[in-house]
Amino acid sequence: MPHEDTLFLKIKSLIPALNPALKKIALYIIDNPHKIKYLKIKDLAELCGVSEATVTRFVKTTDYKSFQELKINIVEITRDSTHKKEFVYDDVSEDDTVEDIIEKIVYINCKALKDTKKIIKENDIIKAISALDEAEKIDIYCAGGSYVAAENARIRFYRIGKRCVIYNDPNQQAISASLLTQKDAAIGISNSGRTVSTVNALQRARECNAKTICITNHDKSPITDYADIKLFTAVHDPTFFQESMISRLAQILIIDILYAGLAVKHFPDSVIMIEKSSESLRRVLL
Repeated sequence: MPHEDTLFLKIKSLIPALNPALKKIALYIIDNPHKIKYLKIKDLAELCGVSEATVTRFVKTTDYKSFQELKINIVEITRDSTHKKEFVYDDVSEDDTVEDIIEKIVYINCKALKDTKKIIKENDIIKAISALDEAEKIDIYCAGGSYVAAENARIRFYRIGKRCVIYNDPNQQAISASLLTQKDAAIGISNSGRTVSTVNALQRARECNAKTICITNHDKSPITDYADIKLFTAVHDPTFFQESMISRLAQILIIDILYAGLAVKHFPDSVIMIEKSSESLRRVLL
């Protein structure tokens, strides 16, 4: 069962994977959270144009046992006035002043990081750190804008002695994944969780018994089917900023946490390697 603070984040992350009927329910709850407390299961079904059985199925998808339990948690959330801020900050519009734009962009980016922090599961982070620590080689699969987070991971990890390679070409992803072994690890980064080449590469890596990790914004997306360890971001990209840096910042947050966890695990050695690499960098600077 999701924590109260993360319920709406959970629902939003599920939307892309839901069928049309379940999606109607999810969108109604997101858009009308304050109305839910007045509704019975049959009322919500009628408002969404679905059956009561479909509402029950939606409830189970969100990991609640009953509609009443889900409703109680929504009521608790909507009592908190801070939740209303979610519905105040919308997309950038043509009428916005520069001051408005600054306020909105800063808010959206900070909110993405704070929301991601809310849904991070410590146990999953520990498992991911352990898998990366034990890996002889780390493959990172990505495409498009996710390359930003992948490059951050490569720079971070290899400065503390981890052999790490990025693959964003589908052919190279397929080849490298097929050569991994149980001694290796693979990370697939996809905001949507549906990037075909990244999903396929992670699937192949798992078939080769490598430890697989995904970083995605959407629970129950295809990439999660092939990840031993699932790490989630919580980003809602406004329409004006589709495929923006907002999702990349949340991905980088996850990467930085993994990097710090790895570095702390072997702190003395990490410090030595970071100092050596820093000295090398100083020699190439004017």
